[in-house]
Amino acid sequence: MEILAPAGSKEAFIAGINAGANSIYLGLQDFNARKNANNFNFYDLEVLTDYAHSKNIKVYVTLNILIKHQEVNDVVKILTKITPLGVDAVIVQDLGLARIIHDYFPQLRLHASTQLACHNTSGVKVLSDLGFKRIVLARELTFSEVKSIGKVARSKNIEVEIFVHGALCFSVSGMCWFSSLIGGFSGNRGLCTQPCRRKWSATNTEKGYLFSPKDLELVDYLEKIKKTGVTSLKIEGRMRSSEYVFNAVSQYKNGVLEQDYARLKSSCVFSGRDDKLFEPDQAQCMGVKISEFPDFSGAKLGDRLRIVNTETDRAFVFKYKGDIPEVEGFTKGNPVYLTGSFAFDEALLTKKVNEIYRIHTKRNIASLPFINSYTSLIARVWDRELKSLSRNETIWFKIDDPKWLDILQSLSLNSMNIIFSVNQGNLWHIPSNVIVELPPFILERELNDYKKIDAATFILNNISHFDLVPAVSEKIAGTFLYTWNAYSARGLRDLGVIKFFTSWEDDILNIKRLKFTRIVNLFGKPVITRSRMLTKDQDYGTVVSDKGDITLEQRLEGSLSILIPKNPIMIFNAKPKLKELGVNDFCLDLSFIKPNQDFLSKLLENYEMNKNFDDIPLQRFNFKRGVK
Repeated sequence: MEILAPAGSKEAFIAGINAGANSIYLGLQDFNARKNANNFNFYDLEVLTDYAHSKNIKVYVTLNILIKHQEVNDVVKILTKITPLGVDAVIVQDLGLARIIHDYFPQLRLHASTQLACHNTSGVKVLSDLGFKRIVLARELTFSEVKSIGKVARSKNIEVEIFVHGALCFSVSGMCWFSSLIGGFSGNRGLCTQPCRRKWSATNTEKGYLFSPKDLELVDYLEKIKKTGVTSLKIEGRMRSSEYVFNAVSQYKNGVLEQDYARLKSSCVFSGRDDKLFEPDQAQCMGVKISEFPDFSGAKLGDRLRIVNTETDRAFVFKYKGDIPEVEGFTKGNPVYLTGSFAFDEALLTKKVNEIYRIHTKRNIASLPFINSYTSLIARVWDRELKSLSRNETIWFKIDDPKWLDILQSLSLNSMNIIFSVNQGNLWHIPSNVIVELPPFILERELNDYKKIDAATFILNNISHFDLVPAVSEKIAGTFLYTWNAYSARGLRDLGVIKFFTSWEDDILNIKRLKFTRIVNLFGKPVITRSRMLTKDQDYGTVVSDKGDITLEQRLEGSLSILIPKNPIMIFNAKPKLKELGVNDFCLDLSFIKPNQDFLSKLLENYEMNKNFDDIPLQRFNFKRGVK
């Protein structure tokens, strides 16, 4: 099996090679999910790719974020520059970018990012048909699930890559709007601010790190993993040190535990649920606790240390020189963590990097000519369709409780569509004559339950859903089947999609550039995170962030734990502007709201007046402020 190492710096790149990695993945300065890493420019990519190839080591480039419509040309320019360098694959989330690569850059091998949230055999089948050669699976899968996926992958001649080491996101990757909701810094855009690592106060428990899991480590399960057909063992860590990369790669190369100076470890759900995956009273700081401030007796000269004030959540990192550092804000008893050993000499790696650059003979590589023939994917398609559509305004109502149905059907509305949002909790109570929305995460053992649903129209929220619904059914792209550019919409249209929900986290500037049939959510409590990590015993109820800037509610969605904003999002005042942009389909999401005739009457009254509520608190999202 391939050992795939992360590189967020040149030193980490060399450290991974020195430790025995078979391949390295890295990001350029834009369009990758770790924008805050050091990352690389095109010359770096040339030098390091040539060096890696001289050692028979592969290099994969991450372009694994959602691409706004106006950014497509810039990404294509990147493709024209990296293709002649001979990189071994590109890792992609955006389906529009994947379509462009498949059709216009066939030299580039396509890997499906974990951000695409492939988590069952149906997802494998669809992604294989779309031209992907490898799939990076969601991290929260069991051994039996990975094994089932591996079997189907072999039959489809597609490789499987799994994370075996490093940080775990609380939410399923690609389904998280946590950071985006709070400040517009989207994890789907590489700018996650890690709110799951902050302290939260809950109604049902004490204050603590409620959503901060331990790190993943599967070194003890290598023999089992070999039986699954997995091709590649991926180590997370493009934001981490070269020492971390070296030790983590060495561990999987030799099968012997190494200290990576990161968080405590867990197998997550791979070998069964870990009841100690979360320890809310511990900060899960990066490092190994050795003492308490101001005692540094457990440290050696040259070690890198971190002091943590658990009350303020502040940390101070420094190299130990034998004395007590003069630093304010830390008191006696604050824990001291070892974050790096004096024995690891990064200066040697820097010297190696400098030597590689010194002896490198710059190749006269001519970038591929910039072409925009890929625009034929969308040229004139959407204008024709928009002109043929009725300009009448249509309201879409989304519900998850059948009790809403009688209330809605009593309305005298000219044009109305009712969506029933399905999950394992209400799967057996689907009303007739409704549009059925499938949940973004469906476990392997649940696939047959969803294949049995009888409906004329489906809303799809994951690439796997194309394998679950009848080919003859009408298909609508939901908020998690992202269409942030017209190229992803065109790709989905070719799979049978006829209408498209804009994402809750998208903004007006991007939406105005989209010319296909858009359905915009004007009201609701969207699911901010979906997690498989919490147990039913970890019922937090309502949670408030340590900064008091946001309040969320925890709910169950089948076997998953979800977070929704306590205060709904409402943008009724944006409706006139949206209509000017050609949007005539608007959704009011009544999920997670108790059925009530009076509330619905008030909601519709404000909808007609294009006026937001002024007597209840509302949650802001990115529509006006923008998503970064």
